[in-house]
Amino acid sequence: MQKENRWFRSPRSLATVGVLIGLIIIALAFVASRPKPETAVQAAAEVPASAAAVAPEATPIVIHETPRPLPTTVFKDAADADQTLASFAGKVLVVNFWATWCAPCIKEMPTLDALEAKLGGPTFQVLAISQDRGGAAVAKPFADKNEWKNLAFYIEAAGKFARDAKLRGLPTSLIVDKSGQEVGRVEGDLDWDSPEVEKILRDLMAKG
Repeated sequence: MQKENRWFRSPRSLATVGVLIGLIIIALAFVASRPKPETAVQAAAEVPASAAAVAPEATPIVIHETPRPLPTTVFKDAADADQTLASFAGKVLVVNFWATWCAPCIKEMPTLDALEAKLGGPTFQVLAISQDRGGAAVAKPFADKNEWKNLAFYIEAAGKFARDAKLRGLPTSLIVDKSGQEVGRVEGDLDWDSPEVEKILRDLMAKG
């Protein structure tokens, strides 16, 4: 007579088997639900590129709580004549310090050129001041080659302006109000042709 297998009949044993079967079913369902690598790549590719532009980032323009006096540093214009920032009093200025070896400077320069084309006039000007140590012999051909058509050419090759304005790197841009004081600053490159930046500058231009 065959012995009866009592192990499978005990309630505790049956419960253990039930738990094991349940765990196996959960594991199989998890594996089946995981997307294949190519499916995951395809799903990522289908996200529209414009999704990141829905909430634009705030501009990195730092507006000072108290306006700052401008340096009196002398720089040169395209005719090799001496200039200072005081020569442009009565205008809102974006004073941009750049160099031909500075990749972020070159990246933002077309947007500065577009900004000058849009707002440039009696109450606004972009002053792009090259910091190239080689002077105009290096910076002017580079500017001409890149066809920045709306920006006037300025240079200060000695690095004195960078020290006087306490620059921490390039590019750096000073925002200057009509009274000739620095009211804001941008460290790093920026899309100067954006609506957010234009509004800040137009608000300054509207002030007496």
